[in-house]
Amino acid sequence: MDWLRSDNAVWDKNLEIMDFTPSKNKVLVVAKQPRKIRVQEKTIQSDEDWQDWFDSHLDRPDPHTTSRINLILGARVDTGAFDPAALSELPFSECMFRKLIKEFRIHGTIARTINRNTSCAFIRKFHSWDSPVEKSLVYNCRSAASWPGDLGLSVTFTPRTLTSHAVMYGCDSETADNIIKRLSGSDLSELHPMVLVVLFAELERDRLDRLVRNKISRLIQQIISITENSSHTLDNKGPSSLSPPLATSIRDWLEMGDLRNGLQAFKRKMRDMMEHIDELQDILLNPENERYGFAADLDREVLRGLADTGAKMKERLKHLVDEFDEHICKCATIIDGVGLASQLEWNQIGRKDTFTNLEIAHNGLKVAQHTRRDSELMKSIALLTMVFLPATFVATLFSMGIFEWKGLHGEILNVSPYIWLYIAVTVVITLVTLGTWYLWVARRRLVEDVESQREGPSEKASLSPSSTTSTTSNSSIAK
Repeated sequence: MDWLRSDNAVWDKNLEIMDFTPSKNKVLVVAKQPRKIRVQEKTIQSDEDWQDWFDSHLDRPDPHTTSRINLILGARVDTGAFDPAALSELPFSECMFRKLIKEFRIHGTIARTINRNTSCAFIRKFHSWDSPVEKSLVYNCRSAASWPGDLGLSVTFTPRTLTSHAVMYGCDSETADNIIKRLSGSDLSELHPMVLVVLFAELERDRLDRLVRNKISRLIQQIISITENSSHTLDNKGPSSLSPPLATSIRDWLEMGDLRNGLQAFKRKMRDMMEHIDELQDILLNPENERYGFAADLDREVLRGLADTGAKMKERLKHLVDEFDEHICKCATIIDGVGLASQLEWNQIGRKDTFTNLEIAHNGLKVAQHTRRDSELMKSIALLTMVFLPATFVATLFSMGIFEWKGLHGEILNVSPYIWLYIAVTVVITLVTLGTWYLWVARRRLVEDVESQREGPSEKASLSPSSTTSTTSNSSIAK
């Protein structure tokens, strides 16, 4: 429930979630003078160096300076591999950081902002420190830690002195040099309280721009590889190993989706920054506003300079929003392309399965042909059996004891005059049996021929490679 507190007393609990590793840091004093912006840089590591700098630079009045920024570029502690919680590792000793909290008026909510590493943040609020009448502006910024190079920023702007005390967290050497170069080469009319916040947005834009370009380039190569592999398979009807693993494509597709969400989230924060610049111009920098009446005591030239700087920053934020919209559209296009390429890959796998089934069907046809030959052999054996079976049956029948083959006086009859009856019955039964078998076989073959003529064209059309390719193309176009 820290959000219910309006002071910075939450530090006692928030310090427990911070780690401290003293490192070498850079401190900048940016002063706006009548004709130029002067930047003083100093490298500090030990607590003694910090104390010397506090004594010689902090809150020393300068009659030639209209606005001022005291900026600490907190070094990024090397944690080895990518660590989303790297910003929680502060490059100060705990004792010195407590002093920085007091001297730089660092609000306690920055700890919660730093540990909110899953998404970006831009928080602004008015806060009273020593006097309930005089209020300071507090800004807390955080970039998403889903990718390397995330940053944090805490700014406290004192309207009475037009001084900003700020700490940038997670600066590597390249980022620190980039910040120094940008501030040294600026030609702003005045050091607006939102200068560092807009600079933070510029740095985040550079980081996300590199991520988008690298990820788009990688996914385009994967799409091309999948497409070429599919074309190779369609032309050669054989397997190919050109395409990347499907799991890799899916992982990159998901990462691109996360990157698009990150772009959309930070774009919303930049719109909040633009709205806040208008709020500052209407409330804080308006000499007619009685609630924040410090603007009435400022020189008109200084107020015009602050308004001019605010207009420039707002215009720059508009350009950044347009760039983010373009990157979001590119991400959406690539995501759709990867989805289509993956569908093509699945269709290709299905096509390979179809060819495999065709080969299985052909092999099954060969087995059926061999089986049919065996069946014909068995039919021949059955035919011989049917030829001999009737005669054997008749002979067995007449040899039974139910017939009397002796004469009236007991003489044995060698040949009956009715032998023709045996032959006639045998021939008739044999002919009937063979005729019945022949008619049954002929009818069965006729039925099979008719069915094969009906099913043959449809099976050839459905199993042919051209029809498979056409089906794959139609399904891809439909989707």
